[in-house]
Amino acid sequence: MKNVTFYKFNLEPSNNLRLDQLISQKLPEYSRSRIKNWMIDKKILVNGEACSPDQKISQACSVEVEFSPIESIEIESEDIPIDVAYEDQDILIINKPCGMVTHTAPGNFSGTMQNALLYRYPELKSVPRSGIIHRLDKHTSGLLIIARSLESHNTLVKQMHDRKIKKKYLSLVTGIISNISSVDRSIGRHTINRKKMAVSDKGKHALTKIHVLNRYEKASFLEIDLITGRTHQIRVHLSYLGHPVIGDKLYGFKKSFFKKYQSLIKFFDKYESNALHASSLTFQHPRNNRPLFIESDPPNDFNYIKKNLEDLSYDNPI
Repeated sequence: MKNVTFYKFNLEPSNNLRLDQLISQKLPEYSRSRIKNWMIDKKILVNGEACSPDQKISQACSVEVEFSPIESIEIESEDIPIDVAYEDQDILIINKPCGMVTHTAPGNFSGTMQNALLYRYPELKSVPRSGIIHRLDKHTSGLLIIARSLESHNTLVKQMHDRKIKKKYLSLVTGIISNISSVDRSIGRHTINRKKMAVSDKGKHALTKIHVLNRYEKASFLEIDLITGRTHQIRVHLSYLGHPVIGDKLYGFKKSFFKKYQSLIKFFDKYESNALHASSLTFQHPRNNRPLFIESDPPNDFNYIKKNLEDLSYDNPI
């Protein structure tokens, strides 16, 4: 009997992207040519049927990918330290550091969380995407869910799709935020800079809830509920409000904002760090459905920025 596994996920329609492009976004560790070949060989089915790679979809659909464990081993394992927040036979919760890429992708084939996971947990070679259920941006720190088996993976992917995995973030942003509890604006690809996302009426629905924990002289400390999970969602929404995440140069942060405060200027001269941390996860365990709540303290870089903001506000009260 052929030794294969099946990975299932859902796709939302896009007017601009072909099927192979949409599927590539879900399977970033595989090349576009490999995905095209899988589609031609009918190893990828859309709503149970074979489809052409250049086809476009007009409504949500389900995708099933058939692959062998051997086909999934394209990624080198690397002995990189991992901070494990929780572990059992079915799942891992990893605390990703700022500066580490989550998945391998063109230009990032080494030094990623995926490389590290495959070294410490080689059984993840037989799980789609090495068990990684969701991603964090390179300069975002915090909690990631990893499935250790195909069964756990499929259960957790469904929870993610059904928005049953609750994610909270902590962030430090420029300026003083007041009287804003949520941002409900669609997000799509930036029309000029394709590395960026932007608020767009033609984009996908995106909802971010905001709770102000503290206000400093020139910044705010936030707790954020990520209701939807669009690419760069928190960063885009906060930039749209005119309060970019401290350190997030792509979405408008400039170190000159703190030009009077040499300690922070020197910090951003030396380090590339976004003050955005995935601080807690709430979801159902894939084996027994019991609720799990895992939380993580912000890293040293985040705390250094926060302490400087507190000290500066103490010296210069609002």
